[in-house]
Amino acid sequence: MNEAWSDTANAAEACDAWDETDIEVLVSLAPVGQLRYRTQFGDSNLNGRSYGGQILGQAMMAAAMSAPEDRPAATLQILFLRGADPAERIKFNVRVLQEGKRFSSRHVLGMQGDGRTIVAAQASFCAPQPGPRHGASSLALSENPDDLPALATIPTALMQQLRPLGPYSPHIKPSMDFRIPDIERQLSAATAQPRLRFWLRSKRPLVRGPTTQAAVFAYLSDWWLNFSSVGGHLRDLQSREPLYVSSLNHCIWFHRAFSPDAWMHVETESPCAEGGRGLSIARVHDRDGLMLATLVQETLMVHSGANGCS
Repeated sequence: MNEAWSDTANAAEACDAWDETDIEVLVSLAPVGQLRYRTQFGDSNLNGRSYGGQILGQAMMAAAMSAPEDRPAATLQILFLRGADPAERIKFNVRVLQEGKRFSSRHVLGMQGDGRTIVAAQASFCAPQPGPRHGASSLALSENPDDLPALATIPTALMQQLRPLGPYSPHIKPSMDFRIPDIERQLSAATAQPRLRFWLRSKRPLVRGPTTQAAVFAYLSDWWLNFSSVGGHLRDLQSREPLYVSSLNHCIWFHRAFSPDAWMHVETESPCAEGGRGLSIARVHDRDGLMLATLVQETLMVHSGANGCS
């Protein structure tokens, strides 16, 4: 286990200004010691805290920086322990769990300020192995995402119906392209279901290799994923106070190496919401129907003012 950061290293350090478009730069890390890394930039949510995708992408990069180059990302499992401040740098401590015949595994702790732990992650890396193959099919191969409306063009009246869901708005991050097919049916309070499908990609072409591509995908993977957990309750929520929505944990299974600057079709569905926690499961395909990744996220979804909200 790495030694704890010194008191000086634990002091809060301000992030540099990010241009909000170059995800490769956002997820890049500065080495500050053996298996120790530090972020340079932050990305905020509308609530003023760090966007969960920022934490995912940077933790993925921290885990990958010591993994063999011939072993691409296989899994990432994250626990969001505290809200992060996007204006403060995050320090990552990495521990080698496994360096085996086929797999490399890493444990990552991310800290801010005086050493408070904000995220714990575990990632594995594996070169492709010979074995049987199959993959679930996608339902959207005939769609051209470039022909679908951008989020900013959605009618105001439709977006206002999403008000009870808290963080959902017509705001789209400049770093990504995001399109929702059949948008009236999928987002209307009268017809929304505990599922959503959409198209997503990095807006800027990526120039770095598979390690950074996996981190960029991790950044993108948090976007609107948990809508499936809350969307099915949209009709009942129209007369209630807004929900407090916060990601609790997030898992990615990478089925193959790919670059997320090409359009990806995401189908997210929620099989269960109970006790203030909702579960979202998503399949990610490319435009040729190849299955790229599977995502699972658990979300805290409680009415504002309920015990446990911060």
